Amino acid sequence: MIKRHYKLIIAILLFLPFVVFVDKVIFAYMEPKASEAAKSVERSQALYGAKCAMCHGVKGEGSGGYAKITGLNKEEALMKIKAHKEGIFGEGVQLRADFATLNDADKEQIAAFVATLK
Repeated sequence: MIKRHYKLIIAILLFLPFVVFVDKVIFAYMEPKASEAAKSVERSQALYGAKCAMCHGVKGEGSGGYAKITGLNKEEALMKIKAHKEGIFGEGVQLRADFATLNDADKEQIAAFVATLK
């Protein structure tokens, strides 16, 4: 049996290292993207926790006169975040201080996180 299939066996043995190499290259390319996405989610949660959760709650449920922010899509959340910074929704000194340190990328990340709150 081996004599009849020796060409096939040789071809497989020659091709196998290539398959392993390609597999490693593909996974090496995909893995950093996955870890970058995980870091982005963690950063979004951290920003929300530091800048928003104290008033709107951990799950966006709102409390003590602060608005419920669950059910917003990303665009709505971003609009409200920008309006917040301008003082339209809140007049508190703490609010302005918290939002003064946010750049556009931070606002986008917070809006993306708020959009996940149900």
